Amino acid sequence: TEACLLAGLALKFRWRKWYAARHGLSEEEVLAVRPNLVMSSCYQAAWEKLFRYFDIEAKLVKPNLVEDKMAIRAEELVKLCDEKTIAVVGILGNH
Repeated sequence: TEACLLAGLALKFRWRKWYAARHGLSEEEVLAVRPNLVMSSCYQAAWEKLFRYFDIEAKLVKPNLVEDKMAIRAEELVKLCDEKTIAVVGILGNH
């Protein structure tokens, strides 16, 4: 859990600097912009804490259980990415 939260915070802080520079925003102005993270809907509970406590929007993709056997196609992930995306998180295996 701690590793997920720390990684998420590092991604968010790095993204804030990039986003502020790209859009000419001050440090205070960029705080009002909510970033997002793209991942499978089969995520571990630690990620829910990141979304809730660190104000990051979850953009979730449901894996295709029949055709791809719990896989997600890259094209589906790319469609959800935008300037506010801080990362695409991959999940290896299922619990």
